[in-house]
Amino acid sequence: MKLSGDIRDGDFVRFRGYLATERRIVGLDLDSRGGSLYEGFRIAMLAHQKQIASYVSGECDSACAFIFLASRKRYVAPNAKIGVHSVSNVHGNEDSRTIRDTIKLARLSAKLRIPPSAIGRMVITPPGKISFLNKEELASLKVMERNPFDRTARTATAESRSSSMCGAAPSKSASEQERPMRNATGSKGS
Repeated sequence: MKLSGDIRDGDFVRFRGYLATERRIVGLDLDSRGGSLYEGFRIAMLAHQKQIASYVSGECDSACAFIFLASRKRYVAPNAKIGVHSVSNVHGNEDSRTIRDTIKLARLSAKLRIPPSAIGRMVITPPGKISFLNKEELASLKVMERNPFDRTARTATAESRSSSMCGAAPSKSASEQERPMRNATGSKGS
């Protein structure tokens, strides 16, 4: 299933509906700069519960990054970017409520066994900025650098929808090998 564009109100209900009707959904192809934290959080928790893998070919930031981080299996393309920052209010600023929400999100992330370095980046990056996880942090998340849906992408029929979610039934080729990210120093963002 592909999740692209802004994460908006109603996306969780659509996601849950797809899961109820499509029995072969094994993964999410994520391509989003973020959006509604509430919707993204609910999608992330259901994807985690259902053990749905996630793949990022381009960029996945903010609420999208939480979906990626909460996934039990994570895959990226070689140049993928995963961006995090602290929680903001509707005006894009921090206030006492959003600081509490950032702390709650950090504690939940720790329960989901997201490494402290990734959580720390989220907590210290202000809402108006983005900090991209580096190769070392992705390696600590046991991220695999490959597209687990590649065979499906070649054989699936194109179905366009105007919403931010559209269904596809990704499958995994038994001949594909997983390759963990190599450790590297340095970061990709601010």
